[in-house]
Amino acid sequence: MAELDLPFLAELSEQDRIHFRNLALIRPQLPTEGQYSLIEGMARSLSCQRLLTLIARTPHWLVHGPVLQALAENEFTPEPIRRDLEMAVSLFDLMYNMDRAPASEKEERAEMAKAVYQQLPQNLKPIVKHQLKQLARQVNPSGLTQELPPLPAEPEDWEILTRPPKAEPTRVQLSKSEMLARAGSTHGMEELQGFLQQEDGEIRQAALHNPMVSEELLASVLHLCTNPELFDDVYGEARWYFREPIRDAIYGAPLAPAPLARKLRITRDLLKMLEHGARGSKGIQRAASLFAQLDETEYQFVTLWAKKSAPNLLRVVKIFYDRMLRKRATQASGLSSHPAEGRWASLEERVFLANQSTQPDQLIAALRDPDHKVFEIVLENPGLTPRELTAAIPSLDQERVERIASHHIWGENSAVHEALLHSVHVSKTTAMRLIAEITNTRALLDVLRDPRIPHLELKQQALDSLRNQYLSMSVQDRIVALRSSGGDLIRHLPQEVLKDEETLQMLVSDRQLDPSILLRLARNKQTPRLILERIAAHPILMAHSPIMSELLLNPKTPRESSIRIWGLLSDSEQQQLLRSPHLPATLRHIAS
Repeated sequence: MAELDLPFLAELSEQDRIHFRNLALIRPQLPTEGQYSLIEGMARSLSCQRLLTLIARTPHWLVHGPVLQALAENEFTPEPIRRDLEMAVSLFDLMYNMDRAPASEKEERAEMAKAVYQQLPQNLKPIVKHQLKQLARQVNPSGLTQELPPLPAEPEDWEILTRPPKAEPTRVQLSKSEMLARAGSTHGMEELQGFLQQEDGEIRQAALHNPMVSEELLASVLHLCTNPELFDDVYGEARWYFREPIRDAIYGAPLAPAPLARKLRITRDLLKMLEHGARGSKGIQRAASLFAQLDETEYQFVTLWAKKSAPNLLRVVKIFYDRMLRKRATQASGLSSHPAEGRWASLEERVFLANQSTQPDQLIAALRDPDHKVFEIVLENPGLTPRELTAAIPSLDQERVERIASHHIWGENSAVHEALLHSVHVSKTTAMRLIAEITNTRALLDVLRDPRIPHLELKQQALDSLRNQYLSMSVQDRIVALRSSGGDLIRHLPQEVLKDEETLQMLVSDRQLDPSILLRLARNKQTPRLILERIAAHPILMAHSPIMSELLLNPKTPRESSIRIWGLLSDSEQQQLLRSPHLPATLRHIAS
């Protein structure tokens, strides 16, 4: 295979190019069990649509059930391919549960299974038939002849094989006025999160004033936000400025603007000291120093805190505010902030700063210092916090990453563990050791979401840990985990979540449930019929046509519920669904 003749490889990352080479080498032959496991891991974890398309267009891989199911569950699989694979998965689920279905539903389910099979594309029918035969009969000890599709012949046109199919446009481009109105009134959590991170300031402001914006939602958006202007918008609104959970979310966000994070950190340190009392001359000096560094915009929050918690300190706050210098003094020591001065800091000065500094920017600079001695010294600085360390880890080389992982203090810190797992330089051995110590559901989900992690074994270990944690939870804890993950647990643990009908029934009975979770359940072809029926009767359904559409496209939705929902759609929505090849035949007959 002449890789240099493949232009699309330039679009792939280095790790994806390695995955492509492995897939291209395996494709012409019948895979071993180990190779099937590798392909399944790629189908479940990769985010590159070209590679996922290549896997989906290799029939002798799809006859291995876990590979087909992994592709259907991966949200990065191109939409047209994923829809077809989901249809196949729904057919397997219907056939598997046919014997256990109530007698009154067996005839309906049999008709539904026939209709689903007829809707499958021609290239999938032999694959589905092969898997259904394996499901219907036991393999004799002597074995059965495998009815596998023919192996591909050389040479292959890799450009065509890996080119994702074009998806039909499903969303109309909105004008700015329509987006403003939508941002201020939408009830869709995913849509609202998107509006909050828009580049246009007016749209962000409209979304911030949407009554559906809660502390929990805003905190989750800030944690993943890459737009620094949103942080300033939130901080500038009195509605959010005085709320401690929002201030904590801004301070804890990995991509929060450094000046804003520094302002909040000084305030946190000052209030913590005042709460416990500044004892002795050194304590008073430190409190005075923090007051001197306090930003003018933070005095409102400090004053409110003093009114609530320490009224006797109001006079002190006023004195410092009256004496506050409008222009900050430059730092007496430290690295020069003016390159025009024409002098690099000496090694002695950098060592001194690494040992004594408490300024976040200086600590991060010391962690990145070219001299390894400075790096070793700053790790022992008592002023170093996990925030500075996690900010520096993505830019550190492998030697420093490994040193942090084995450090007597930072090697035991859970926040540092999570940051190290997302470093592209962490070794596989170290990553596997760290993932075994992670017990936080959110952290495990972050590992599964991160497409930059090069080790598939690490993602598999994270998935196994997440599965074990979910199975060990009580029903209430499972509901909390599903709500806090926004339904991502359904994507990564479909078998465990969708077979847990008790938890799903209690989850769906909540009238304030996040619509994105209902959308995931309505779309998944393995969701139990009873749960689909309850979603069809959920009060949120009336305000969310995407949930209605997914219920109608799901062949397991009970016929009565489908007919009732079909009558609730507008003519344009019905016409849009009629263009989909996955709409059940029953609804097509009604429309005609």
